Amino acid sequence: MNKILENIEAIRKERGIRQEYVADALGVSQQTYSGYFTVSGDMKISRIQEIANILDVSLVDIVTYPVKYAPVGGEAFCRDCQRKDEVIENLNLLLRELKTNK
Repeated sequence: MNKILENIEAIRKERGIRQEYVADALGVSQQTYSGYFTVSGDMKISRIQEIANILDVSLVDIVTYPVKYAPVGGEAFCRDCQRKDEVIENLNLLLRELKTNK
């Protein structure tokens, strides 16, 4: 989970988006938003999806950051499909873990 939280913050900073903006879009204070990354390091998948939407990235992009999945076709596409399958499996594992830890 910590890697995903690190990726969210890296993407936010890369895009030049302030914590205050994301917090406001989520309907929470900046302190609450900041606490997601410092207090327990635990966040519900629904909140991660909300943040992904605010940052205009997919959940897959957050998990795989800094690599962005974008198939191009041909032989490379086949390799990318295999990579996508790995990413999807990792996301499924993450979802199961998050549901178990509720």
